[in-house]
Amino acid sequence: MENSDLSEYTLLVAEDDLHTRLYLKEALKKSGLNVLFAQNGMEAMEIIQKGTRVDLIFMDAMMPSMTGFEATRSIKKIKPEIPVVMLTAYVDQDSIKQAVASGCNDYLSKPVDLKVVQTIVKKWLTGNK
Repeated sequence: MENSDLSEYTLLVAEDDLHTRLYLKEALKKSGLNVLFAQNGMEAMEIIQKGTRVDLIFMDAMMPSMTGFEATRSIKKIKPEIPVVMLTAYVDQDSIKQAVASGCNDYLSKPVDLKVVQTIVKKWLTGNK
């Protein structure tokens, strides 16, 4: 994210796949964005319940202990104003409907594309498309 200083924002990435976490960490490093990681939906919920400031969430759909859909529903009850972007390898109408029904604001298909990640982050944090 060249020429973008997003240091005032915090992104929570709830993702159980190490490679995806590392890719996103590297992809977002230059933006200055504060990035927190949760390895499952339960950890993501705990971060929100603690009152940690989070401006945007990338939520993997399928994780152990609590799916991204379940975690999103729970998080939206506590903090409905936080945009949630579902990360999923399953981009079909049923998955999209399930994401929307759980409270997701947007979705990213896996494997994630760096330019798409940058566009989504800017869209939800700064309103720039």
